[in-house]
Amino acid sequence: MELLAPAGNLEKLKTAVRFGADAVYCGGGAFSLRAPDTAFSLEDLAEGVRFAHDHKCRVYLALNIFAFDDDLEAMLQYYREAAGLGIDAVIISDPGFLMLVNELEYDLKIHLSTQVNTMNSEGVKFWQKQGVDRIVLARELSLDQVRAIKEKVPEMELEVFVHGAMCMAYSGRCLLSSFLSSRSANRGECNQPCRWEYSLKEKKREDEFTIQEDARGTYILNSRDLCMIEHIPELAAAGVDGLKIEGRMKTAYYVAAVTKVYRAALDSFHADRKNYCFTPGWLEELKRVSHRPFTTGFYLPERKDQTERYESSAYIRGYDFVGTVDEHNREEQVLRIKARNRFAVGDELEILDPAREEVLIVKVRQIISSGSGEQLDAAHNSYVVDIPLTGQDNPAISKQSIVRRKS
Repeated sequence: MELLAPAGNLEKLKTAVRFGADAVYCGGGAFSLRAPDTAFSLEDLAEGVRFAHDHKCRVYLALNIFAFDDDLEAMLQYYREAAGLGIDAVIISDPGFLMLVNELEYDLKIHLSTQVNTMNSEGVKFWQKQGVDRIVLARELSLDQVRAIKEKVPEMELEVFVHGAMCMAYSGRCLLSSFLSSRSANRGECNQPCRWEYSLKEKKREDEFTIQEDARGTYILNSRDLCMIEHIPELAAAGVDGLKIEGRMKTAYYVAAVTKVYRAALDSFHADRKNYCFTPGWLEELKRVSHRPFTTGFYLPERKDQTERYESSAYIRGYDFVGTVDEHNREEQVLRIKARNRFAVGDELEILDPAREEVLIVKVRQIISSGSGEQLDAAHNSYVVDIPLTGQDNPAISKQSIVRRKS
């Protein structure tokens, strides 16, 4: 099974590649469903494709907005240029745009977006006839239903989401944001009104009733986060070809940590399927990343997992992403860090190294500005600082490792 990680920008693309993704997916200009904050310029896309291919990782380009006539010419031009850069597949939702792409006859795979909400084998056969090579199935399917589709259309590649935020709407097709704030979710502009706090009022009564007994109201549309790390064998048994991590809007830390965990689980599974055993530490590591309570969504209906969280839309945040490793000078025992958030003398930092399975621990006894040599009490966002490691027995630490601190 392929591990597909989110690439919200060039840094996150490189992070996903370093931490073990088989493929990454990124947004094409203004034409993907995360357009405002995750749009790749052609220049960044070119660099990203080169980096990914140098590390034997594939790049899939999302051009999956619900397009108007005014969009098609610019989308097609972006696609032409992206195809010339060497992308491995394009992710499409609009059938008209699919027809135009097929007419160009580039040697590229075509993936059908989950927004098309494909839910049965006859639908899969239809899209197969339109030249689609892989379908990202609707999120509303159980694993038994996925298995039935694969058995009836075994030659079609099937991809499913396995981790990250879930949309409360049918396969993500939602009008709430457009209706309440004139920002269309189907054109990459969702501001997540499903996470807002609501109350319920009966039309003919003066009193307002909350849906639960809570003076603050309740979050009736607020989905939990999907997490299928405990069910890798079941996903394989269902015939899934690609495991997709949600999160192009998330941090590089999220991308690194989640990709690293699923990579470890998949490698363990593929190495010895017969004796594969889930490691509880994988789930604990995922809980160290900012998240909402986990659920298996629709995949395992027999579990009767709760899919909504009614009391709050806030994230559970146990660790802060505080920086990346710029250099580790083992001879001088100095670790150079590019800070993203505050950390201070006396803190204990944890380092996620793509080259190591274990999490490394570093104690901050001094912080020195790498530019001026000044002793600092704390590092802040954009600081570049040196951390002396004298007396700490640390192995070599890879450049671009992720540094975090317990909140």
